[in-house]
Amino acid sequence: MDKLLEAQYRPGIDPREQPLYTLTEAAQFLGINLRTLTTWFFGRPYETREGPQFWPAVFTPADPDLRLLSFYNLAETHILAATRYEHKVPFWAVREAIATVKAQLRDAGSHPLLAEDFFTNGKLLFVRRINEVVNVSSQQLPLEIMDAFLVRVIRDSGGKTWKIYPLRKGEDDDRIISIASGISASRPIVDSSSIPVAAIWRRHQAGESIDFIAKDFDLKIPEVQRAITYVERRAA
Repeated sequence: MDKLLEAQYRPGIDPREQPLYTLTEAAQFLGINLRTLTTWFFGRPYETREGPQFWPAVFTPADPDLRLLSFYNLAETHILAATRYEHKVPFWAVREAIATVKAQLRDAGSHPLLAEDFFTNGKLLFVRRINEVVNVSSQQLPLEIMDAFLVRVIRDSGGKTWKIYPLRKGEDDDRIISIASGISASRPIVDSSSIPVAAIWRRHQAGESIDFIAKDFDLKIPEVQRAITYVERRAA
């Protein structure tokens, strides 16, 4: 939170590009390993026989100095999480696939996985490239997994990403929890009501029953249960 207080608002920049999340927050919201997420945005050193080497990052964080991410960073990370969902696709293969997308999509821009072309032709290009460079069949990325993540990215009337439904292995595809730009500080909410999941979890931790919380917030019991498990599974 201290880092967020230090972050400077940048006039004239799309709110979805503003620094909003620490790496730890983003990892928890999406259910991604923190080390994996850090590597995607800041690269990592590794050792070889020739000496130390460095894997470059695949994404550009909203605020590199404070190591903060934007909503767009969160959304592109959500899509890339498909490569870790069942098959832990190697980092170098992911980077090559993104480079291929950048080179061949006309509207790739600074967030190629959020480009409109990516949701049509680009996703197939991305998956094919990964499968070309990864020769171990158990690590190949099926198109169905990529589709499962892409359909959970919602665009506004202008075609820009504004909401995601985080997906983690083992969770129901119920779309109860969402993260939307500009709603509840772009933190996870119960989608039907915009109530922050953190508020529900804190009240449950304080001893309030699920039935009472549901009535007080005018929510369904499964929505309250889902909000609680969402927080607890990602804090584990």
